[in-house]
Amino acid sequence: MANHYAVIVRRGSAFDQERPSSEQAGYAPHSLYWRGLEATGFVAMAGLMLSSMEVLFIIRAQSEDEVRQTIEADVWQETGHARIVRLEPIDIRFGAPAPL
Repeated sequence: MANHYAVIVRRGSAFDQERPSSEQAGYAPHSLYWRGLEATGFVAMAGLMLSSMEVLFIIRAQSEDEVRQTIEADVWQETGHARIVRLEPIDIRFGAPAPL
């Protein structure tokens, strides 16, 4: 059974704050990568935190290492457009994402 993790990702130094995400370099492969992760069930939920412009992900994985390795394979992690700023296991008490 997979565990759940909360991950906060922040825009990195390569992210042009004057342009929307869809106009950033590498957006197409970045978006495709995350849609694929959603399709496999790795991403249970995700949302933009409006006051900080950080993204909160609820992830299903076997370990923190799996979470880090999977997220770090995103092109935006490699180019400095985004970076993990917080990762920790969570115990969802209610409203949990449905199991796969």
